[in-house]
Amino acid sequence: MWVYFIVRFILWKFSWLSFKIINWLSNGVAFVLHHLIRYRREVIQSNLDTCLENLASDERNKLIKQNYLNLSDVLLESIKGLSFTEQELAVRNKSVGAELIDQYLEKGQSVICVCGHIANWEWAVLGIGYRFRNKVIGIYKQINNPRVESYIKKLRAKCSMKLLTTHETRLIHEDIPKGRVILLMGDQNPSNIQEAIWVKFFGKDTACLHGLEKYAGSYQLPVVYMEMTRTKRSNYQMSFSMLCENPSTIPKGELTQMFMSRLEKTILKNPSDWLWSHKRWKHVKENKK
Repeated sequence: MWVYFIVRFILWKFSWLSFKIINWLSNGVAFVLHHLIRYRREVIQSNLDTCLENLASDERNKLIKQNYLNLSDVLLESIKGLSFTEQELAVRNKSVGAELIDQYLEKGQSVICVCGHIANWEWAVLGIGYRFRNKVIGIYKQINNPRVESYIKKLRAKCSMKLLTTHETRLIHEDIPKGRVILLMGDQNPSNIQEAIWVKFFGKDTACLHGLEKYAGSYQLPVVYMEMTRTKRSNYQMSFSMLCENPSTIPKGELTQMFMSRLEKTILKNPSDWLWSHKRWKHVKENKK
């Protein structure tokens, strides 16, 4: 019970804070994560050494510092964002190329929109929900505390998005014929390695979720890539572009490779905006004889 009231108090308090104060607080959180807690420092260094091996020592240290600031910015901005109105979010999270998806929705055609955990992905979720009002289905991992889960879900759903937990994905088929945007974040580690799709990501064998292939192939849905970029601090832009219009015509695994290759290009534009603290390569691909 007390966790629920603490969460509500924090969200209420953040709703009144200016971004000048939030940015100042974020600087402090980043310092604590970086220098005191050293949050996943070894994971960050390992990922950078593997993926950006040509970085000079000073460049790597600078990127590590920026990574912690990105993480703290996203954390505090996301808390603030839960109290945003549609108009407040639109000022700080612009949308470019969304008409691409509108063309399908107007014909009653469902579309998959896939993106990664880069820049402020929480604002991306809210932004897509508002942009395609009453048309978006989002899949998320359920919070263990039921009261907190109910409260946070209510705040997220105010953008008109239909939220399904990872245990409720079977319900998606009911909405496919209605013309919906199925929002997937495809750069997480799969929990079920047996169903994983293996691709090359930063030159490494990488296990990916199978959902993108499953829904795109089973329902013959076009797939749109959403690129989230930080234009300046606490300001972002969502850019939509076609990834694959006819997924059923390509071999299994190629669609996931297309997405991860596109995501890699996005990351390389602004490396500090991606979650290098994420344990992305926990699984090792077994070579079948």
